[in-house]
Amino acid sequence: MGEGGKRKARQEEAPAPPSHRILTSDELGLLKVTEVPAGNKWEEAAVKQRWGQPDKQQGVLRLQTLCQDWDPDRCLIATARSNGRVTLHCPAAATSASTSPSSDGLSLQEVGSFRAAPPACTSGRTDTSTQELRGLRFVRGEAAGEGPSAPLLLLSATAGGSVALHRCSAPHEAPASAAAPVVQTWEEVTRLQTVSDVQAMDVSCSGRHVAVGGEGHQLKVWDLSVASATAAAGLASADGGSGAAAAAAAGKTEPLFAGKAGKPSRSGLQDLAHVTALSYIPGQGDQQILVGTAKHKLWLYDMRAGRKPQAEVVWGEGRITALLPQPDGQRVWVGNGRGQVEALDLRGGPAKMAMGHALKGSAGSIRALSLHPSEPLIASVSLDRHLRLHHTGTRALLSRVYLKQALTGVAWLPIPTQRGTNAEEEEEEADRNGDVEEQMEEEEGAAAVGVDVGGRRAKKGRKSGASSSGKPHRDGSQKKDKNKKSKKDK
Repeated sequence: MGEGGKRKARQEEAPAPPSHRILTSDELGLLKVTEVPAGNKWEEAAVKQRWGQPDKQQGVLRLQTLCQDWDPDRCLIATARSNGRVTLHCPAAATSASTSPSSDGLSLQEVGSFRAAPPACTSGRTDTSTQELRGLRFVRGEAAGEGPSAPLLLLSATAGGSVALHRCSAPHEAPASAAAPVVQTWEEVTRLQTVSDVQAMDVSCSGRHVAVGGEGHQLKVWDLSVASATAAAGLASADGGSGAAAAAAAGKTEPLFAGKAGKPSRSGLQDLAHVTALSYIPGQGDQQILVGTAKHKLWLYDMRAGRKPQAEVVWGEGRITALLPQPDGQRVWVGNGRGQVEALDLRGGPAKMAMGHALKGSAGSIRALSLHPSEPLIASVSLDRHLRLHHTGTRALLSRVYLKQALTGVAWLPIPTQRGTNAEEEEEEADRNGDVEEQMEEEEGAAAVGVDVGGRRAKKGRKSGASSSGKPHRDGSQKKDKNKKSKKDK
């Protein structure tokens, strides 16, 4: 087989990388990767990889990803489990048979784990109802710092209202191989006791504030720096001998902001407090918070303007289950329990905010939403066990994939570069360049030889032409005339 045939065979053997990759989690603790083939072939999207073993006790309740600079080698995946633990994973090159490699040779490796809340004991029996994790967020902005050496911060909230901030001092790096993962140690920095029966939690863009809400409780905001200082002072006094009371009071801090309910109904009745979703609005200096309730209402709070919401929107007939703001803060994507997904437009301010831009083809109670960081795409998972991909501009349903289990989270993943394919392409390019250079050198050599031969022939032709034309020699006589005269004399 020639060089051309070998190159063609290598190109046929090496598949093209997928155009998009989406990670989903479910209640059985499985993490699945759905890939869209190269060329944005949405109709051919399918599950290409599954991580973990089915276990109800290890079910994933919340899913968060941190991909710094959208680099596959700096991608960290955090999952909140049913047993109250948080596990962290990262993709790595699969080199052993114990891993589950995908088409591009990647596997998921656990690089850290910690318990978000200690078990609570009541009447001699362990109470596990408060261990369920209701919120999980990576802390970014001023609190986390900047640069590659900045520590990683992860905030978690349990159903019992225990909010814990954990830190990993070592910067995250993807393991070189699946056989030798780098296990990172996470230490608890702050623990804060908030409201009971937490249903929703979010951290501000700067990482300084945490907002929570739940059944029977309106929106409340705490300052994490004040909570850390109070906890440190309480623990110091406990060590000094003041007893367990000071240690118990270490995590109790007054909230920075406590919201009130919106307008009462026409009959004068007020809705019971039941916050089901909340989110900070980017670009507002940690001051604006959007809250979704079980009574299909959206309240926009501004901490600078007062405790009551500045605007209220009644949307649909189901409880608000998911809120996802765009990075520019102009829109917030909202999902509810009836399978509807629409965008709340904030460009006109609180007085003119309205719902619109409904996505087509959604169904089932929406569990989670995720926006692509650079393309107009949004992914959603719902109670009907489907993953749906929509175009945010045209609102068209691009793809729908059935994933069998009840889904709980969704996130976009960066596409890793295929190092082997790139090396082969570079080698082929070098071979082609070498062949072209050799061909050019041969052509130049042949041209030079042709010029020499042609020059010699031209010189010979000029000499023969000069002698045959009868031109006089240096002595002024003609050679032919001399020969004729000598023959006549003879």
